[in-house]
Amino acid sequence: MSTYADSSKARVWEDGDAFRAPAGTAIPANIFAASLSGWDAYGGIRAGFKVTQDRQVDPLDIWNNKSGAAYKTKKQPPVGTIALEPVDNSKATILTLLRGGSVSAAAGGYEHIAGDDEEFALIIRVYDGTEQKAYYIEKGELASIPEETMDGEDIEGWPLEISPLAPDSGGKAIRKFTTSNPLA
Repeated sequence: MSTYADSSKARVWEDGDAFRAPAGTAIPANIFAASLSGWDAYGGIRAGFKVTQDRQVDPLDIWNNKSGAAYKTKKQPPVGTIALEPVDNSKATILTLLRGGSVSAAAGGYEHIAGDDEEFALIIRVYDGTEQKAYYIEKGELASIPEETMDGEDIEGWPLEISPLAPDSGGKAIRKFTTSNPLA
């Protein structure tokens, strides 16, 4: 066992929230506030969130390099995604699934009319006691249309994968925040 292990710095994220707003909505003054004005909350979310960053790296070599390693590498910009699975019919969930569409009264009920890849802002947060972590996307879109399963075996939900887009402000596509400074 390492003599440098510090269990107080390990996290088991026990709870979380997600919110959406129109693309370009500014980050709140306090991303960890109990309520976020102008943001619609997703309701129940199954098993948290998944944030991935992928980057294509191409090894470059020269003809007389005999080291067994690349001479240099060419790195593409990182491409991130955030995956979550809302399990409710909250306004945020339905707006995301509609992709800029609408809901209209029709045929004795309400018809869900899909739109064309609407862009939106996203905040996701997770909690472990007093420690919190949040991610902010100023502009993103639904990466693919999720399948919908209604089988009597599980709660209905929609596996959403959100693709961040380059923000109009010129900042980072995915911004990460914590309530403590791990480098202090």
